Amino acid sequence: MSKVIKIKLKKERVVLSDILPYETPITFSNRFFYDFLIENEVYFDGEILRWKKGGPEVDAVIFLVFGIDKNNRGSIKIKDLYKEFRGHKLAITIPFHYGISHKENSFRMLSVMHPRNQVQAINFYDKYKEIILYFSQISSFSLRAPFGVAKTKFFDDERKTGSVIIGGNLGKDDDKRYKNLKSFFSYRDISNIHQFFESRIYHSCEQKYNNMAQLDISKCFDSIYTHSVAWAAFGKSTIKNKIATDGNSCIDASFPGDFDRLMQRQNYNETNGILIGPELSRIFSEIILQRIDFNIEANLRSRGILNGREYQAFRYVDDYFIFFNDETDYKIISEETEACLNEYKLGLNTNKEVIYHKPIITEITIAKRKISELLSEKIAIEVSEDGEDEDGNPVYGGKININSKPLITKYKSILSESGAGYKDVINYTLSIVERKVSEIFNKYKKVKKGDSLYRSFLKSIHSVVEFCFFIYAAAPRVNTTIKLSRVLKTIIDFSKTDNVSRDDMHQVFKRISDDVAFIISKYGSGSYTQVETLYLLAVMSEMGKNYWIEESVLVKYFGGRYKTSGAVCFEGDLNYFSITVLIFYIKNKKRYERLKKGLEGLIISKFKENADSLYKNTECVLLALDCICCPYLDVAFKKKLLRKYEIGGLATQEAVINYKKNWFTKWSDFEFGKELDAKQSEAVY
Repeated sequence: MSKVIKIKLKKERVVLSDILPYETPITFSNRFFYDFLIENEVYFDGEILRWKKGGPEVDAVIFLVFGIDKNNRGSIKIKDLYKEFRGHKLAITIPFHYGISHKENSFRMLSVMHPRNQVQAINFYDKYKEIILYFSQISSFSLRAPFGVAKTKFFDDERKTGSVIIGGNLGKDDDKRYKNLKSFFSYRDISNIHQFFESRIYHSCEQKYNNMAQLDISKCFDSIYTHSVAWAAFGKSTIKNKIATDGNSCIDASFPGDFDRLMQRQNYNETNGILIGPELSRIFSEIILQRIDFNIEANLRSRGILNGREYQAFRYVDDYFIFFNDETDYKIISEETEACLNEYKLGLNTNKEVIYHKPIITEITIAKRKISELLSEKIAIEVSEDGEDEDGNPVYGGKININSKPLITKYKSILSESGAGYKDVINYTLSIVERKVSEIFNKYKKVKKGDSLYRSFLKSIHSVVEFCFFIYAAAPRVNTTIKLSRVLKTIIDFSKTDNVSRDDMHQVFKRISDDVAFIISKYGSGSYTQVETLYLLAVMSEMGKNYWIEESVLVKYFGGRYKTSGAVCFEGDLNYFSITVLIFYIKNKKRYERLKKGLEGLIISKFKENADSLYKNTECVLLALDCICCPYLDVAFKKKLLRKYEIGGLATQEAVINYKKNWFTKWSDFEFGKELDAKQSEAVY
């Protein structure tokens, strides 16, 4: 029987849940940085930096992360058991931007904020969490807004996990379980938009109203003006009049003033646009949009158009859903929505306006229902009682015949008939496939094996792999790659058991290997497909040395070339994620020796290009820390990087190198299956 483990929440958990984009490589996390912050009691509020006295390695890491160069290290003060440094300029940093594929022939730019801004965010949450909750409850439209500080439970049975915790003390071993928390705040029942379409309130509105409009805020995060958070908190006219009289200082020491500065400083002091990816950014935008929602509803009320009577409005992040009966009312509602958004320098994307008429059902809902029926029927094993054994126990027989061709044909028909696109339903489809494959494998273990069943079973595995890659290739995305990786991991693990012969295991692996190679070849080496590829490299690693990708293939894909001398050089935009995952993949394998040398050269060139901003450049700081602890890079190379951050002295350098096994990239003790589970637990949006 499993028992609930109760854990006392730490404020530092913000860096585990609300800081990083979901779409990062599986080798990357904040778990070890979190450990460092806890161990050394690191505090930073944007002005004051404080940490517990420790060895030279701790100081060196603090200098590197917080940008304290040699000229300023003499200003560090010692107060009891702590060291302290003051400097607000430390908070202004350059985020690490990276692109992921988003829509056909387009990409979305996501960002990782600098570690020092992450620490600043901890203090901000701790100071203002109640105020954040207050300003997140003024809209009656919002479907996804914080309504409490999250509480978590974990079970002693590791197959079960909760979402956040309930009190008690956090033991050393329990802390390991604590590192896959979904979010700092708790949210209501709607965690994704598809839950809204299946909810009771949606069906109620469908009965009451004849039409539903879907509206999209145009480039919401890119367009947000950071100063507008003060307008949202205090009212636009009030705050503008106050600033006109007293200057900007009137809001400096306030919640909106601190929030504004936090968002600016992590984005190189930009006031136009906020980082895309962190939950923190969604909370910032939510507070602004809550005020806009409030204004829309109030203005409509003054015109005799009431929410819950003439219309019912909902907003999920930056998408509005408006139920209505009268076209004239809707025209006024949409105009008022546009006007209120414009007040805050935002606007609607008119090209994305969609109006559904009764029966109100979206293309996606129709497609999902039919896909569920299709997969339940076609991806299954029939098990029936087939006599008894010598001891009188029932013996079960099985029948399975999964055929990829009719499955693919029917799937395409569903999309064509419903009007849904591949990108809309791939996640849903692969989630069902993962569950169905696990069911098939569990049932297959229990049935009487025969040559006929075994052959049809193997054919069915190949068909599932073919189907998964077919739908994935239509619209690869990071989140769908994670789902695909989970399916493939399940198949790979089962193929390694005694249920599959060694020769047949290799046939399955070759199928997967060929399909991965096809995906890599099809999508080329674009900067915005690299994160997806990094997951597929991890999948390939699970199949063993027979399926290592040729060095020349990796070099070509990631934008490198061979010089006449045979050395590898990179001329394209190979970012931190690609560099670290490639090193993780090639390790110390001799066949990749030239590739590793080429990557080392690229790393050095990155540091040279950013020599004037090494401390504040997020990509360089992350890369430096990961390289310093990487077991596949030599000590001389690591010392070279440390010198760039003015960390000298043989003893100090060696202490820093040996301080941690992992910083952000998990070089050691990596288990693909567990990391996939952790990644799935992080999905909140």
